[in-house]
Amino acid sequence: ETLESAATMEASPGAPILRVREPGSSPGGRSEGGAGGGPSPDSQMALFLAGRPDHAPSVGQDGDTPGAEGGDGSPGSRPDETLPMPVAGEVGRLGQDGAATDGNRPRLWQVHRSWILAEVRDGLLLIDQHAAHERVLFERIMHGFESGGEEGQRLLFPLTIRLTAAEYALVEDLKGILQRAGFEVDGFGRDTVIVHSVPHPHPHFDAEGCFREMIEELTLGSELTRSARNQLERVAMSFACKGAIKAGQPLDDREIQELFDQLFATELPYHDVHGRPTTVRLSRGELERKFGR
Repeated sequence: ETLESAATMEASPGAPILRVREPGSSPGGRSEGGAGGGPSPDSQMALFLAGRPDHAPSVGQDGDTPGAEGGDGSPGSRPDETLPMPVAGEVGRLGQDGAATDGNRPRLWQVHRSWILAEVRDGLLLIDQHAAHERVLFERIMHGFESGGEEGQRLLFPLTIRLTAAEYALVEDLKGILQRAGFEVDGFGRDTVIVHSVPHPHPHFDAEGCFREMIEELTLGSELTRSARNQLERVAMSFACKGAIKAGQPLDDREIQELFDQLFATELPYHDVHGRPTTVRLSRGELERKFGR
């Protein structure tokens, strides 16, 4: 398939002299599965001028819950067959099996700050919160690319980030795609960029850490980015991986419900962008066998 390129080589506008953060000084650089948390006080991530976007559709108005696992695991492709998506009214019937519910919603709990436990009609569903949010972010950003791009939130105090020569060249080459992903970036000298706007996928998002890790991965390459079919998918996959909620991040009840709803509104809810499962289902029969019933 033909690669898509959005390289833009506009002249860089003038910019004031700002304090430069050296490589390795990112307050929020973390590995994909590491413990979550917010950026340090000086990262100025809280100083946004716009409100929080709400791009993902919501499900559950009919009380839907997930069915059996399915999908081919391909992060950028549509499934060959229809996935076993939630059946309308399934949650509403949970009470017939003795499962306690709150109206038309399944009960949800966060377990070890890494998984979401859902009580479904015929057992339990465990959801990996990082993998689930990866899937949500990937599909959201790809839909955004199709509709012209995501609008980032303007920073009151722009980030000034020093990069290697290879990373700087990549940012210049991908400036158009990065802006469509929500990162408005300008060159500042030969090894420094100024980030004026950033996406805001969740309240715990570390924009500087995500940007640094994305650019490093896109420059050096990885198994994930090599699996992409085009440049848009490369950026979307890397952003989803680096920007998703981490394992270890506490979530409140509203955030848990939103993530649950958004996951099962995606086209491939049962796999993340790496092809790993987002859910594990335990049937009542399995539970009963474990307890010798």
